[in-house]
Amino acid sequence: MSGSGGKKGGIGVLGGSFNPIHNGHLHIAQAVRESFGLAEVHFVVATTPPHKEGRSLLPLAHRYAMVCLATSGTRAFLPSLVELAPPASPYSIDTLEKLARLLPAAGRDLFFIAGMDSLLELHTWKENQALLQTYSFVFVARPGIVPLPAGQILPPGAARRLVDLRGLSPRAQRQALRDCRASPANRIYLADMGAPDISASTIRQRARAGRRFGHLVPPPVGAYIRKLNLYGE
Repeated sequence: MSGSGGKKGGIGVLGGSFNPIHNGHLHIAQAVRESFGLAEVHFVVATTPPHKEGRSLLPLAHRYAMVCLATSGTRAFLPSLVELAPPASPYSIDTLEKLARLLPAAGRDLFFIAGMDSLLELHTWKENQALLQTYSFVFVARPGIVPLPAGQILPPGAARRLVDLRGLSPRAQRQALRDCRASPANRIYLADMGAPDISASTIRQRARAGRRFGHLVPPPVGAYIRKLNLYGE
């Protein structure tokens, strides 16, 4: 479905703690890039995620190094430390504002990519209504996550910009995306990208227990984790 969203030019933003980055992240990034016709996907490594992790969070240097290793073979995938750009901030609205300034050509074509489960936390995001009004979002279904009534979860006014692509044929999805991209309004998309059932917590647990995990991460990332025993006791 490459380029089905129109000519390549939009910018995807996939943020996360990446503790560690794994094949599921890369699959989602590539699938969204192809479906929405994006020129690039920026992997924004979270400095201190407001809602995640705790004691098991590796130092930023290791997580950024793994993102660099994982994305090195794909020209359109770019590791990013934009959260550290002044003023440093872990909040999505600040991250997207910085990227909009750094990538002025992207304009309204900044697409924030997140898991569908992020909808449950949306009400806790800083300035969530302004965030949803200013940028486009792609919430991707993940294995094991029960479908959510997004129209009821979204803040008032945002539901009318909701576009549910789940269950559409490839042809119908391409047409829906063409129709949306022809409009100047930003959108909130729900999409099923066939994401594999992989979680960072499972990888950490397997590494800590001395079990195989190399099939869940890019080979350079697996080698980096094993060499430095990142998730050992």
